[in-house]
Amino acid sequence: MKRASTLLGLLAAIGILAGLGSENVASASSPEAAERGRYRGQCKRLTKQIDHFEVRILPRAIERGDRGWEDATNAQIERLWHRRADLCPEYGAERTAMRRTADQIRRFNKLMAAAGRAALTWFTGGAAGGL
Repeated sequence: MKRASTLLGLLAAIGILAGLGSENVASASSPEAAERGRYRGQCKRLTKQIDHFEVRILPRAIERGDRGWEDATNAQIERLWHRRADLCPEYGAERTAMRRTADQIRRFNKLMAAAGRAALTWFTGGAAGGL
C-alpha cells in the first residue's frame, strides 16, 4: 500500500511538472509571445515577405499596367511593414522616425499654405475674396 501511494505521488508530481512544461512551450509559441518581441523569427519572415512583394510582385503589377493589382500590392506591403514595426522593436523605431518626419512635413505644408493665402491677400489688396 505504501508503494502504491508513493508511486501515485511520483506520477502526480511528474504530471504537474509536465503540465508546467507544456504551459511554457505554449506561451513561447503563442501570438502573445510574438507581440512582446520574443519571437525573432517573425521579424525575419516579415522582412522576407516585404522584400518579395517589393522586388517581384509590385514590378510585375506595374509592368502589366494593372492599377488595382498595384494598389492591392502596395496595401499589402504597408500592412506587412506595420505588422513588422509592431512586433520588432528595431523596425518600430524606424516607423516612429518616419511618423515624426511626416508630421513635420504636414506642419511645414500648413505654414506654406497660410503664407500663400496671406501673400495673395496682400498682393491683391484683399480682392482675392478670402482664398
